[in-house]
Amino acid sequence: MEYKTILVHVDDSPEAPDLVASAVRLAQAQGAHLVGMTQTGISRVIRETTLPGVDLGDLTALLHDLRAVAEGRAANFDAMARHAGLASFEHRIDDEEPGLALALQALYADLVIVGRTRPGTPALSDVAGLPEYVAMNSPCPVLVLPHPGTHAGAHTGAFDRVMVAWNASPEAARAVRAALPLLARAKEVEVAVFDDDASSAGSPEDAAEVARFLARHGVNATVTRHHPRGEVGNALLVLAEDRKAGLLVMGCYGHSRYREILLGGVSRTVLRRPTVPVLLAH
Repeated sequence: MEYKTILVHVDDSPEAPDLVASAVRLAQAQGAHLVGMTQTGISRVIRETTLPGVDLGDLTALLHDLRAVAEGRAANFDAMARHAGLASFEHRIDDEEPGLALALQALYADLVIVGRTRPGTPALSDVAGLPEYVAMNSPCPVLVLPHPGTHAGAHTGAFDRVMVAWNASPEAARAVRAALPLLARAKEVEVAVFDDDASSAGSPEDAAEVARFLARHGVNATVTRHHPRGEVGNALLVLAEDRKAGLLVMGCYGHSRYREILLGGVSRTVLRRPTVPVLLAH
């Protein structure tokens, strides 16, 4: 099992070249077709300016410039993919908001790659930034890469050490299945179970069952149980760093996402300051 179509977000952030480079390497490792997607921002401009008395004809130059900038980003993506020798790639330019555009294109992808939401960036909805929005609105998993230099795993096509955050939820199970192309190539896989008063981690047999499931796919995983003193999300990040994990696999908003927003929640904690790449499924 491999990812055959990978979608990567190509925006105007300083981290974009590193994100594209990571996506190219992963596509090469998986033998996948890579789609680089960028947005013009035109839809937002139109929404914000279609007020009584506003003549859209006055926006012609601005809209032309926005599209030209997006085309420049797309051309840079093509150049990077071509220079790396990637066999199959294309770019897409969309006028919609990034979250909506990526979620729609994800209907035809096996994996979406995005960067972490930068501090101070407005949420795309009342509950989520870009990674959460795409994960909750697309049928395929989302790989969130941290800022460049945060962790070496963000810049390779393989993840040798993988940690799976397991809480016996449907979301966690979907994340495990979605990560199989990466888990099968990993040298070490740890299924980490965190027991606390608010969790539904399941019984020891649940954790052993997921290890047996992975073994049938050729993945030799070890199961560990932990009893954090503080918030589970923080404990999970600390453990991933201690283990030098190159990838963290987890379900996104395993309980009611609204409850997690109100109380903090593991998903919210991990996505606000990821120090390792995180593969999400909802």
